Amino acid sequence: MLETICGAVFPVVLSMALGYLGAACGMFNRDQATALNRMVLKFALPMDLFVGISKIDRQQILNSGSFATIIIGWMIISFLLTYGLSRFVFKRSVSLSTLQALAVGNPSVPFVGSAVLGFLFGEKSALAVSLASLTINVVLIPVVFFLLASDNRETLGGEGGWTSHLKQAFKQPVVLAPLLAFFWVLVGVPVPKLLDTSLTMLGKTTGGTAMFSAGILLCLMKPVLNRMVITSVAIRNVVVPLGAWGLALAAHLSPFYLREAVLTFAMPSASVIVILSSQIRKGEREAASTVFFSTIAAVFSMGALIALTS
Repeated sequence: MLETICGAVFPVVLSMALGYLGAACGMFNRDQATALNRMVLKFALPMDLFVGISKIDRQQILNSGSFATIIIGWMIISFLLTYGLSRFVFKRSVSLSTLQALAVGNPSVPFVGSAVLGFLFGEKSALAVSLASLTINVVLIPVVFFLLASDNRETLGGEGGWTSHLKQAFKQPVVLAPLLAFFWVLVGVPVPKLLDTSLTMLGKTTGGTAMFSAGILLCLMKPVLNRMVITSVAIRNVVVPLGAWGLALAAHLSPFYLREAVLTFAMPSASVIVILSSQIRKGEREAASTVFFSTIAAVFSMGALIALTS
């Protein structure tokens, strides 16, 4: 089992380590890392999201009941609770609070989850991955861009009131692509194979490129283990999956679905926070450090949760 977890997490760590090494050898600088992140955010990630969401089984989601409610509801609630904690208790800015909330409310299910959950639960893991992907990309990402636009007028063009910020959010390819794919799923029309294959080529570079860029930023800014990083990692890797466990028990889920729900929320923070922090040029060091330490910690926290829920 440890081999499975390491097999899913190690590629993330290696990609980040290679980026760190490249920057340490003077091959890459901050501007080049920003350019890589811009490519991912504007092209690769939207393509990857469209392909992934367009393959979701509509009927399977509609019939998933309490399991779907826990995955969708707890993901949104954990995001909102973390945002409130960061913004109103720790008194952080809107941008930093949003990034921290996304670090907690956005587990790396599409990347790490597909490998770990697929090994543990086989084809049935597709439901958890689909539900998590839908929630993150159709619900949370538009909210994130709305909040960031209100606090970053110079980089996201969020001039004006909340309607302007909302329009700015829905202009982003990373918001439009999953929404388009979601409506495609609702209509029930299969994606043409030519389109699927064409989008997949660049889309599959998302995870590796984002982590490589995170490694560059880590090298240039040096990893930091401050109160916010520790708080984010602790909530992401321990508190949120334990909360999912409690909700699954309260909903009387079967042992199979209880275990799947807990492990879905046990994934480390996704690299999208590094991409976003690079675009707005705020919290980059903290975002890269959070993803790095969350990924390392996931080897131990996921192992413990697998053992406890067996």
